[in-house]
Amino acid sequence: MSVSVWDGLSVDWTNLYGQDWNVQASDLEAFGPEIRRAAAEVTRIRESGCGPREGEKVLFPRLPYLLEEKRLISEAEIEAMNALAGECRDGVDALISVGIGGSYLGNQVLFDVACGSYWNLMTAQERDGRPQVFFAGQTADPEALVALLHYLRSRAAEKKGSYRVLVLVISKSGTTVEPSGALSVLERTLPEFCNVRFAAITDREKGTLLEQCRHKGWTHFTVPEGIGGRFSVFSQVGLVFAALLGLDGEGFLRGARQTEEACRSEEWKTNPALALAAMKYIATVRYGITAEVTMPYGNRLRSLGGWYAQLLGESLGKKNTVSGEPAYGGRTPVCAVGTTDMHSLTQEHQDGRNNKLLQFIAVEEAAEDLPFHLEEGGRPCTVPMSHVLQAALQANAEALASAGKMSCCLSLHRLDAEHLGGLMYFFFLTIAYEGAMAGIDAYDQPGVETYKAILHGDLAAYAD
Repeated sequence: MSVSVWDGLSVDWTNLYGQDWNVQASDLEAFGPEIRRAAAEVTRIRESGCGPREGEKVLFPRLPYLLEEKRLISEAEIEAMNALAGECRDGVDALISVGIGGSYLGNQVLFDVACGSYWNLMTAQERDGRPQVFFAGQTADPEALVALLHYLRSRAAEKKGSYRVLVLVISKSGTTVEPSGALSVLERTLPEFCNVRFAAITDREKGTLLEQCRHKGWTHFTVPEGIGGRFSVFSQVGLVFAALLGLDGEGFLRGARQTEEACRSEEWKTNPALALAAMKYIATVRYGITAEVTMPYGNRLRSLGGWYAQLLGESLGKKNTVSGEPAYGGRTPVCAVGTTDMHSLTQEHQDGRNNKLLQFIAVEEAAEDLPFHLEEGGRPCTVPMSHVLQAALQANAEALASAGKMSCCLSLHRLDAEHLGGLMYFFFLTIAYEGAMAGIDAYDQPGVETYKAILHGDLAAYAD
């Protein structure tokens, strides 16, 4: 059964709901109290901006209206963002985005969708004056940063001193190890061989990075209060980066807004996000689903799986409910991409343990196409590559269903800023609803603090 969220975005849960081997109508009826509680909870969050814990702000439902209502962004920030984007075009050779987690993953998706795999191999003219784009601070692996610096030094040597680099640092606190360490290296090294400028997206009122911006006169933007990292792609974190790429930020928010307005009902039958969240929750607590495989069919959406993995894992992977009772623990996120991983992971999906739910993502209208010349049934045939991609997705879903394996599919009419925004925001809502069904706080992340304390304890031994 395919249900339209809005014209251009739909969800098909044929292989997740309504058959004798998957979620039943009777299940939705039995879990009615949890579903109604979740619907009311998300409505309350929309209206109050308050999370499930006392004093917790949760403002992601306001992000689709960011540029209209200007409650989470100032007019001065919008002007500064547009000015920086204008200066970046034809004025910057390389843009380095420094960040990790929610300060990196969403922007990687924006880059992949807007620019594609071979952006950095194009000429400046082919890029319409936009810079090459690189990411740093998303790992502590020294080889990655050394290789980036080596590449930039080589390009600067070719331009004989006129090479221009913009470093955009994204960190709310400014103390996260990987991006703060990468910034220290870039700030020390880049001026040796190029003209470099720094800008930042950080906390509005406090923090190491904010102090650095004020002291050094760097352009800086804010991460709005009440917006966690994994929900930040529709905030300044994503919009500033999108502006530097030339991606349609207004269209990105417009897609999110259409999804938000289509998914406000407190009845699951008229709210696709609530319905899908309920089906996933029931599949987890009643049918033994412990893993969720996100599998977009399209190379430009490859990084979407990593972004969604953080959203799912950090939001639903909780030890306790808000009231202190043991929680169900969410699902382990797994990333795949079609058709590539049909030749590596599908064997296990098909014949392995029945504990996985596959979430396919399809793009109905290819931006470009080519013919495949094949031989089928002993006869030559010519098939559009886009048809092969879509047929492979359908074949995968049908094969899994024949083995009693659950899946769902989200379809975009085409892959552009508006449709991407609608899809990513739809995931926000499904996570919010499912977290409320489970009675957990989907907006905190206490589990990551354990390893951070151990890591900082180790690093403290190097203090002067």
